[in-house]
Amino acid sequence: MPSTTISVEQITQLLDPEQKKTTVPTAFGNMILEIQGDLDIPDIEPTAEEITNSNTEVQFNTYKGENIIRFGLLNISEDKKHATLYIGKKQRLLGTVVELETPLGLLKFNSQDGQVDLCDIIQYKVLFKDRPLPIM
Repeated sequence: MPSTTISVEQITQLLDPEQKKTTVPTAFGNMILEIQGDLDIPDIEPTAEEITNSNTEVQFNTYKGENIIRFGLLNISEDKKHATLYIGKKQRLLGTVVELETPLGLLKFNSQDGQVDLCDIIQYKVLFKDRPLPIM
């Protein structure tokens, strides 16, 4: 099953003003995620001792003074119709890959010179209609 990790590197590209990627790259090109409900992600960065004692994967990082978090792993089925998003080791979301009726243009506005750049055209989204499920 193909998968895409939503990693710190992808998030740092989002925060880097020189980069233009703000979506999730997949076999369909870049996509958006539509999520219902609340995700159980930590809001306070653990201390180094807590990370060592918990024996868990490090989710927090800092980039240019901003706190960022890697919050999940996105798997898209081989038939490219269904998706599963794992949030840490506690939650999973089941969704479907949907082609947008009208594609969306991703625009970047430069407030200094008034220029607008078309960065991407989004043609698909992953729709998670239900609330997150616990992983047992």
